[in-house]
Amino acid sequence: MTVRDLLKMEKDIDVYDDVCEELGIAFCGPVKLTDEGVKEFAEVLDYPVTINPHSYGNLPCAIVGIDDPDDAVWEARLEKAKRLFESLAGYCDCDDYDKWFIEEDAK
Repeated sequence: MTVRDLLKMEKDIDVYDDVCEELGIAFCGPVKLTDEGVKEFAEVLDYPVTINPHSYGNLPCAIVGIDDPDDAVWEARLEKAKRLFESLAGYCDCDDYDKWFIEEDAK
């Protein structure tokens, strides 16, 4: 499974990274990306995801794979993943949110 697959799932789940758990944010899906959103987050969409059924307080969570032996690589991947999931949670400029994501009730 990838981040792209997770975004399509009708699932409310906490999302963590597989290195330092700094990502740690709630995700409520499904989410649709605009063409601009797909371009903006293209790399992150292909990151692997594992659903861990018994983690963090015995609740399921999604683990995004960013690990790499090179610190510069995993740190950059972490920042990109955080940007996507924090933006999904509304921690971005309203114009950016509207540019990257499609609201389900929007026509």
